[in-house]
Amino acid sequence: MNIVFPAQTPVYLGDRRALAFQALVDGEPIECTISAEALEDHFGAESSREDDLQHAFENNRAVIEGAAEQLLTSVGCRPVVLRSGYFRCSGGGTSAGMRVRSQNKEPIHKEPNDARHALRRNRSAAAGSDSR
Repeated sequence: MNIVFPAQTPVYLGDRRALAFQALVDGEPIECTISAEALEDHFGAESSREDDLQHAFENNRAVIEGAAEQLLTSVGCRPVVLRSGYFRCSGGGTSAGMRVRSQNKEPIHKEPNDARHALRRNRSAAAGSDSR
């Protein structure tokens, strides 16, 4: 399976809070999407504004495309969506051990927004206490 990522600017999908980018799998165009949450949590996007998401994507393009390539390899010629949980489960974004194709750009890593993650932890704890 030959997977190539054209050097194009991702398309902002405001209704889905995501960026879409294209992969060519054996010459066939396949849509790949990365959520704003993944870009904020693992790649340093300051917010879900288009400019912030585009900046985080460009600074971490090689890692994001590497993750998309891993998913495309496992699912075949179908669209893939990269969500925050994928990077969390695989070791966390730029430190996930994914192959970096370009050595010119060093990926950045920013700690997740503490307030948002504290809220998630509180919700998880509350859900856990309900099931006891």
